[in-house]
Amino acid sequence: MATILIRYAEIGLKGANRSTFEEQLRLNVQRSLDLATEQAKQYKNQVIVTPPENQLDAALQTLQRVYGIAWFASVTPCENELDAILATSVELAKPLLDKNTTFRIKAQRSNKKLRFTSPNIEREAGHAVIEATQAPVDIHHPDVTIHVVAAWESAYVFTERIEGLGGLPVGSSGKVLALLSGGFDSILAAHYLARRGAQVDFLHFHIYPDKAPVLESKIQTIVEQLTLGTYSEKLFLASYLPFEMAILELHHKERPYELVLFRRLMAQIGEAIAKEHGYQALVFGDSLGQVASQTMENITAVDDAVSIPIFRPLIGFDKHEVINQVRQLGFYDLATAPYKDCCSLISPEPVTKAFMPMLERIEDKIGFGDVTKEVSSTVEEMQTQETTWDIEKVKKITR
Repeated sequence: MATILIRYAEIGLKGANRSTFEEQLRLNVQRSLDLATEQAKQYKNQVIVTPPENQLDAALQTLQRVYGIAWFASVTPCENELDAILATSVELAKPLLDKNTTFRIKAQRSNKKLRFTSPNIEREAGHAVIEATQAPVDIHHPDVTIHVVAAWESAYVFTERIEGLGGLPVGSSGKVLALLSGGFDSILAAHYLARRGAQVDFLHFHIYPDKAPVLESKIQTIVEQLTLGTYSEKLFLASYLPFEMAILELHHKERPYELVLFRRLMAQIGEAIAKEHGYQALVFGDSLGQVASQTMENITAVDDAVSIPIFRPLIGFDKHEVINQVRQLGFYDLATAPYKDCCSLISPEPVTKAFMPMLERIEDKIGFGDVTKEVSSTVEEMQTQETTWDIEKVKKITR
């Protein structure tokens, strides 16, 4: 069996409820790696998982999408005795070091009851590795760093650690419904809510007469790939077509209000779904002032349409920051893949400062309440499926 050491950061700041967050993280790791309970154990400040050796690479890849992890590493465990730590360090160093490769030992003694200290480990293990490999030491810029963690239950030796997503484990902070367009903003907004521990499900508005084209598009793939970390359970699909028919009678001077009207409708549909399914907030990908529909006046006009909280985790981001982070998450190609969304059919010159009396007058004119009911009647609920990161499927969708 392989061994992986998982460390968290923010969870360690919790007080009396810390164990709740620790157990949620352990359960999420166990679920993501499809392990038995005894293969994912919680210890002080860390989780130790023991997947089969032939599944180690897949496990390391999967853990990069589990929220709540600060870092993790494939480790070699040994007894919490200095001699055992030195022997394991030498064993790990031999294939990696020679007289032309520099190294250092970096030790952390979590178990303060041990008879030796972190400096003891670094000094003694360093001498042992030099004797075995003739490799020179470089404290500041080594080619290889050999890490030693002397924990309460065991000691662990490793050379590489992988940064995690950080944040809190999904399932520790309620449930939200995120509006998903398939672009950069909605993808990153869902990511940030999951990173704060919320379970995220999705609502998508489409322009098709039925759901089939959506399920064959990038939307389905985005949801599948996000679900690896968000543990999403549902994707709701709603048709834009009743709204499109209702706004045909708008006067050309009323056309600039189309987008604000549609966003108010999306919020109301989302609120109705949230009340029925127990979501505590909606999630929008708005960034203040980024586009005409996201001015302060237009954002507050949308908020005015509902009583449920609307979270906007990207409110202070600029577009370059959003794009760069989506690229880092591995969703850039999906975000840029062709897809005809609802906003492409709406007036290209939206009002920048929605005037509420005008909005209300237009809503009365088109029978906004009836339109909302008609769109609600089109909502279909799809069960999401956990999958694996499928780069070939992503390539196929984004060609």
